[in-house]
Amino acid sequence: MRRSVLAFDRVVVLLLGLVLVVIGVAAVGWETGFLESVWADAPDEIAVDSGQVTETSSFAVLAGAVGCALVVIGLWWLLAHVPRRSVGSLRLPSGEQPGRLVVDPGPAVATAAEVLADDPLIRSARGAVLADRGELVVRLRATVDPDADLGAVVAACDGVLADLAHVLPADQLRSRVELSVLRRGEVGPRVR
Repeated sequence: MRRSVLAFDRVVVLLLGLVLVVIGVAAVGWETGFLESVWADAPDEIAVDSGQVTETSSFAVLAGAVGCALVVIGLWWLLAHVPRRSVGSLRLPSGEQPGRLVVDPGPAVATAAEVLADDPLIRSARGAVLADRGELVVRLRATVDPDADLGAVVAACDGVLADLAHVLPADQLRSRVELSVLRRGEVGPRVR
């Protein structure tokens, strides 16, 4: 989720929360009679004459416009919260020839995960490229046995990421490796 949407959410939720708290306190104060001691002109009861409301055509137009605006705002809000983590093509550094070179990072990261999974210390590995907090991140997830040498596993991951940096524009990407360790006695599938 983008930071602007997150900030907007927090402000709206804070305002809605304050409005609901004030309405709730006023309703309890009205019911207990406390509201009359604070606000001398507080009505004892509220009566709505629906005959006058339905005869006025401007009220219907206003209610329809407000309803449409709320629907549009609600749809925008829902669409703003749809996670957009996919990454398109990355631009490669320009060479001596004129033109623009791009690369799709998905297959390269999938191949890097396969290479990592071929290491005897790694039980399985998966890779993906995602947008996370405004940055492009190569995420490798690897599963290892509990007896695996952590230093050797880290060295294998570093080697795969170094090879990947030769293929993809390293200045545009960050990398993250997530290791999962199997429990003792648990036999996970060996993915190659």
